[in-house]
Amino acid sequence: MRAYFKRPLSIRFCEALKEITQRLAAGALLVASGASARAEGQAPQAPVSKTIDRFMKTVEARGQFNGSILVSSGGSVIYRHSFGYADLSGKRKLTLEMPSCIGSVTKPFTALAIMMLADEGRISFDAPISKYIQPFASSPATQSISLRQLLNHTSGIPDYTDLGIDDSHLTKNDFVFQVLEKQSRFGTAGDRYRYSNPGYVLLQLVIEKVSGRSYAEFLQQRIFSPLRMLNTYVYDIPLRRNPRAATGIDQFGHQQDTGPNQLPGSGGIYSTVDDLYKLDTALSGGQLVRPATLEQAYTPGKVSTGVCTYGFGWNLGNENGEKYTWHTGNAAGYRAFIERHPGRRLTVIMLTNRGNSKRVDINKAIRAIISGKLYLLPKVSIAEKLYPIIMKSGIQAALSFVNKVQVSRSTDYDFSESDLNTLGYQLLYGDHRPSDSLAIFKLTTTAHPNSSNAFDSLGEAYVRNGNLGQAIRCYLEAVKLDPANIRAVSALKELKSRAQPGTS
Repeated sequence: MRAYFKRPLSIRFCEALKEITQRLAAGALLVASGASARAEGQAPQAPVSKTIDRFMKTVEARGQFNGSILVSSGGSVIYRHSFGYADLSGKRKLTLEMPSCIGSVTKPFTALAIMMLADEGRISFDAPISKYIQPFASSPATQSISLRQLLNHTSGIPDYTDLGIDDSHLTKNDFVFQVLEKQSRFGTAGDRYRYSNPGYVLLQLVIEKVSGRSYAEFLQQRIFSPLRMLNTYVYDIPLRRNPRAATGIDQFGHQQDTGPNQLPGSGGIYSTVDDLYKLDTALSGGQLVRPATLEQAYTPGKVSTGVCTYGFGWNLGNENGEKYTWHTGNAAGYRAFIERHPGRRLTVIMLTNRGNSKRVDINKAIRAIISGKLYLLPKVSIAEKLYPIIMKSGIQAALSFVNKVQVSRSTDYDFSESDLNTLGYQLLYGDHRPSDSLAIFKLTTTAHPNSSNAFDSLGEAYVRNGNLGQAIRCYLEAVKLDPANIRAVSALKELKSRAQPGTS
């Protein structure tokens, strides 16, 4: 698939991490401060805020964080700081007041607006979307989809990539028309959880239809202004672009800013960690919506196949009996993260403007620090390490480095699928180096042999390199690993048709 995952991978605390943590606690791993060391110990008497600061400065020095962070524990802010630069010039220091695009962390705001309208009796969660968006009443496949199913991603509407829709430069009418045109790709409403950005754009259209105001106006008047979120806005037209906002930069050092050419609802909001903390405080204090309504936001959707761990605008987690909510955001060079533990009144918020920051790993470490436990420094992205090697010395030098890492059995590097996938597409389309991209996508399938997405991407690279036979084999493997990979199914059908003219 293209550079960004349209079906986000679920984040889970793996058994391997638990085992490493247990070994650290037992003293099996030595504490070291060198670049290759990943085990870091917390000073027994050190105040939590100072330990977090020491950790964050280490992460910044390793090139793994460029942005702002706020940590609240027990209902009080114990740490807030910004690191790095706002753009590629290296002259404009990033500050806490600089807005940054929050990507999909927009979804809690969209869901909150829907809940506010429900509290006023103006909508019902179980009403069909066809009640509010008339064209959806024309087909049995769409007329029964409820607002509740849109909110918890159980509507059956796939994400943009699986729909074959480019979400940029679409008018609202064009968007609705294109979604309806691709309804043959829909799943059954209520069958299973399937993350859907188009579903949240549709909710944005419902907000505008029912309230009689634009999405941006509704959020400004009903949420941003009442909470005094002075540095938060919906970027839906060029004039809303704040010149003080941080500029998005991808993880390979290229400017990758977002623009007002995408319909909001699933994304599109710019904010700061301080403003997002105001939202957190309002939710914890029972403001904006009734407690009974908010409780529905923290209730997973019902599905007949598999499980759903998403409520209204929030991913839902449970660790040792403690319920918590979280969300990540990804837009151009921007990344966002928020995790809320209401029981402990613990909240971690991060906004970055330089590529795929280690938000989840940083959050785990901070939670360990607050609990008085040992923590781990994030691994170094192998993709970010390889890119300058490729550009300076070529792909063979990069592959030789990978071989050295594997032979040494080093655990310092992260071979994450998303990072390698992004590197492959940067080489394929950004740098026009198709043969180099092929090598990276092969590496991805080796590191992630059970990933349908990895073989999907490799298939696309083979097409670009003119090897349709190998592309077909890759897409066959992608479909075998995930029959619901609509992108791979469609590509496979097209390639078979090209290989055998006259067939369908």
